[in-house]
Amino acid sequence: MRLVSIFDSLQGEGRFQGCPSTFVRLFGCNLRCRYCDTQNSLTGGNYFEKSPSEVAGIVDSTGIPDLCITGGEPLCQRDELSELLRILKGRRIDIETNGSIDVSPVFEDFMAHNGSSEIYFSIDWKCPCSGNPVFDLKNVDFLKKNGAGWIKFVVGDEADLNFVEEKLPLLEGVETFISPVFGDSGPFTGAVGFVRNHKNVRLQLQMHKILGIE
Repeated sequence: MRLVSIFDSLQGEGRFQGCPSTFVRLFGCNLRCRYCDTQNSLTGGNYFEKSPSEVAGIVDSTGIPDLCITGGEPLCQRDELSELLRILKGRRIDIETNGSIDVSPVFEDFMAHNGSSEIYFSIDWKCPCSGNPVFDLKNVDFLKKNGAGWIKFVVGDEADLNFVEEKLPLLEGVETFISPVFGDSGPFTGAVGFVRNHKNVRLQLQMHKILGIE
């Protein structure tokens, strides 16, 4: 596997925000978002390599039950990711993905080979401000069928909020977060009003950035 880092911190986003977690950050992504905050995980030689079994050994040594696999885009290393998921036991696993790739094959392989861990997918739906408004609608069907995750919209302006409003009818029954681009107070104000006026949508701030931790 190509990795950027393995570290322990607090989960800063999503359903398990605030929980201690081990993070495995994988290298490589199929998108180039304007606001990306992990540029070192995209290109160049800024990575090291370990086998899935070696990664599992490091994760197990932490003693922390929660694991977040992020990137980059983890599904760009689908075969190695699936092998790692087969090895890990007794964990609550959160995979952060950009939404452009169907997560179902990874989930199905996991369910066939790992009966002792839980798995969830934090799935971005990229808004226009990202520069990559691409999304695989099979991910909505997956969440409605399995409930194994949630949708996140990162919003940077009013146009993004309008984009989200257009998509919400498709997401009835799907846990949905609105997350302002960090460091820009404009989207934050708009996002607050948006969440107040739409049921079943939650405001999410990147807690780890507020706290100044990785």
